[in-house]
Amino acid sequence: MAANAEALQTRAPNTKDRLMAAAREIMTERNAVEFSLQDVAARSGLNSALVKYHFGNKDGLLLAILERDAETSLKQVEKLLAREMPATQKLSLHMAGIIETYFRKPYMNRLVHMLVHERGDEAAQQVSRFFVEPLARFQRQMLEEGVKSGEFKEVDPGFFYHAVGSACDALFRWHPESRRIWGVATINDAQRRRYADFVVDLVLNGLVKR
Repeated sequence: MAANAEALQTRAPNTKDRLMAAAREIMTERNAVEFSLQDVAARSGLNSALVKYHFGNKDGLLLAILERDAETSLKQVEKLLAREMPATQKLSLHMAGIIETYFRKPYMNRLVHMLVHERGDEAAQQVSRFFVEPLARFQRQMLEEGVKSGEFKEVDPGFFYHAVGSACDALFRWHPESRRIWGVATINDAQRRRYADFVVDLVLNGLVKR
């Protein structure tokens, strides 16, 4: 089996990226993190045995997807932190960025929760290392900057992490309800921007000093 997989890899040098791209497409279309390796094989046009060859198993594939997505997102947050601007503006851009990420990748937050809570200690430790801990650290730094500049009240950074993460994902996690709220089946970019404005305003009203 390994020899066959290696031969297939030789003919397809971008195999790992193709497998991850196929899984991302499926999760985005279904607005869910459940899929089979046969689904990925059919979408990518590759042998499902290559998932085991490259990632070990399905959880390995999911971890690789999340780590790649997290790396991209965290680089953006790090660049934002380095910019010279008021903490209020910085945090507003950060929250709007989270919402845009979940709009483009609606599976991402659910993938974090599934891997942390349902896939054992090793997966949970990996996700914490490459995503949860760095993001929480960046957010704590933003809050500390705001308190130091006199813009923010003192708040628990752990509470902030959970509350803001849940609020940013809520629209996309429960998107089937959008038909009842807006009379549409899917969330479009204009609604994403309106929701970002709403969440930013909601959070800052509770955070910014008056």
